[in-house]
Amino acid sequence: MDFHDLRQWLTMVARDGELKRIRGASPELEMAAITDIVYHEARQSAPALLFEDIPGYPDHRSLFGMLSSPRRVARALCLPLRTSSTRLELVRAWKDRAQGIKLTPPVSVRSGPILDNVMTGSKIDLSIFPSPRVHELDGGRYLATDHAVITRDPESDWINLGTYRCMLVDRRRLALHMLENQHGRIIYQKYQARRTPMPVAIAIGMEPGLHFAAGIRVPEGISEYDFTGGILGRPVTVIKGAYTGLPLPATAEIVVEGECLPGELTDEGPFGEWHGYYANRGLETIPEPVVRARAVYYRDHPILTCSSPGLPPNTNSLLFSMGRAAGVWTALDRAGIPGVKGVWAPEELGSLLFTVISIEQRYFGHSMEAARIASDASRGSARYIVMVDEDIDPSDLKQVMWAVATRTSPDRSITVLKDCPSTSADPAIPLSTKKRQGLLRASRAIIDACRPYGQKAEWYPMARAGATLEHRVRRKWRTLLEELLRPG
Repeated sequence: MDFHDLRQWLTMVARDGELKRIRGASPELEMAAITDIVYHEARQSAPALLFEDIPGYPDHRSLFGMLSSPRRVARALCLPLRTSSTRLELVRAWKDRAQGIKLTPPVSVRSGPILDNVMTGSKIDLSIFPSPRVHELDGGRYLATDHAVITRDPESDWINLGTYRCMLVDRRRLALHMLENQHGRIIYQKYQARRTPMPVAIAIGMEPGLHFAAGIRVPEGISEYDFTGGILGRPVTVIKGAYTGLPLPATAEIVVEGECLPGELTDEGPFGEWHGYYANRGLETIPEPVVRARAVYYRDHPILTCSSPGLPPNTNSLLFSMGRAAGVWTALDRAGIPGVKGVWAPEELGSLLFTVISIEQRYFGHSMEAARIASDASRGSARYIVMVDEDIDPSDLKQVMWAVATRTSPDRSITVLKDCPSTSADPAIPLSTKKRQGLLRASRAIIDACRPYGQKAEWYPMARAGATLEHRVRRKWRTLLEELLRPG
């Protein structure tokens, strides 16, 4: 997997048959609507969509759904392509790989493709890029929805990269939205406390491994640059920003350098979120930090990488599902919980809100012990933790809900945890609570859909073909079954 930028990676994706080029779509709602239809109705993994010949932006391109299929994720993370055969295998492969990553710092270079074009001073014009309006009720166009916001912690010099949306305000300003528990918001608050400007850079169209790292939760104090170098087995190349001094990805498509001045806010949003709602303040705007652009860099014929969050599944849901499932599985491994067979966060249910764990029970209380650890590991966005036996595939929602419907009794199987931390993105917290800036708390539920420990031997027999019979029939009738099950 020899690639060093987004364009080389897209060449491989195209060879895989997972890139679709679309000409003539408008960034005003059309591109995102096309993407939503494809991702809701595709019978298999949807392709990445590269929009070209964009009306009003003939020299620019926009890419939606970059990391929205198991095969594309495997390519981005340099995992064996066989691991993309199922979502559960992909999570297992990533979990195992992530625990053994050797951090590799970036290497500085003097030049790179990002310096093909430079705008400074009065020449800066962020409106030259085809920033899409994603949803009909959105309050503006968003230059950055699939990107990395780069900041430096003023106390430790730790470089953080996170995916925090950026709304186009005017030719030289962006509005930056960060949730309360995100690393970027914590760093921003430190600069605010010092009453000093926060240097910031926004990188768009990076190599996909760096996009992945910016979109998951890398532990505090570890730079996503170092983490990505470990993923790729080589350092990321960076250029020192002329204005901020921050390390900028040398092969990115677009980079905006700027600063957030103390106390300067502007109205941001509304914007449709990953769970399918306008949940921050409904359709109201929120005062958010202003990024004042001081320099803009972009490649010739640049690619603007975009996401279209909304009613799941969407362009974000696979990445969120993978990150959540791998993180919970890792927490269970580190806690020494035995018998875990798989973890998944169903894309259809909002990824971050619903986690399923398949476990082979080995002692009384085993499933509940695992569920509580998983709930703690899920942080502010968890809602339901569902435990199932080892005979249930946690990535198959039909099997999971069958187990919930047939193996639970509500009085013994559901545990409600009250007053758990949440965030302003939570659609279950009333808007009135958010407006008065009350405590962001919500309840969580554990649904133990495992057969009670000690009763498995006497549980009712299942009415289905056994594994041996199914294997024999699949082998004997392979051609017929492939024909019958072929999409279309």
